[in-house]
Amino acid sequence: MSQFEIVLGEEDKVQVTRLMPDAHWMWLTNGWLDFKATWRLGILIGAVPVVAAWVMVLVLWQADMLGFLPAVCGGFALVGPLLAIGCYEISRLRSLGQPITLRAVLRPRIVSPSQVAIIAFVLMLILMVWARLASLLYALAEGARDPGPAIDFIDFALQTPEGLIMVAVGTLIGAALATIGYVVSVVSIPLAANRTVDAMTAMLVSVIAVSRNKGAMASFAFNIAMLVALCLATGFFGLILVFPWLGHATWHCYQAVVADVEDAAAG
Repeated sequence: MSQFEIVLGEEDKVQVTRLMPDAHWMWLTNGWLDFKATWRLGILIGAVPVVAAWVMVLVLWQADMLGFLPAVCGGFALVGPLLAIGCYEISRLRSLGQPITLRAVLRPRIVSPSQVAIIAFVLMLILMVWARLASLLYALAEGARDPGPAIDFIDFALQTPEGLIMVAVGTLIGAALATIGYVVSVVSIPLAANRTVDAMTAMLVSVIAVSRNKGAMASFAFNIAMLVALCLATGFFGLILVFPWLGHATWHCYQAVVADVEDAAAG
């Protein structure tokens, strides 16, 4: 185990710790324990993305654009860390042995709210790029198709060569943008919520944390992707349990990877 020191402010420093590649299992385990201990609040938090997901489905259905649902769901994953701030607060309070109330979840303590907003803006920019590229890719694929009768988007995507190429390229682009979003946010949002730090430094810490823990962070991201995919197969209702669980696990990821210099020295 080794550490990398980063200065947050004039007298504030943290160390990014290098952990074992299987450290993500402990984050998931501790996250589940947090969820079990506060499951009523967890279900309340988990209901938010479920409702939001179904609103997106209805909007796309009304606009006859259900074919863009995979891209929208992928983009939704980018803003997940922001929606999980309530989970971070529950885990923080529980680790301190302090009472956990509905008020604390609805109005969580955010030490650097303006910096969290900047990180959110960066994620929204990534989401907008994703949306524009998806639209451009569809336009190019549709334009390359031989003239003929109009067909349904799903049929076009899965039953034509142009559509299959569009799906393959779109999946690669989406995976790349999702990876960028994950790298810059997995540690930066809980860090900015918990410490006085500027957004650029917080995102830099997140990038360094991922680069120094490639195995654990990649495995954590894979587990997130698989659990979210399972939730999609349940019509999003699985998010009621999975979303708060992953939110708590992300807090434990942050706590394990980023440590105060004083705490690290004392340990």
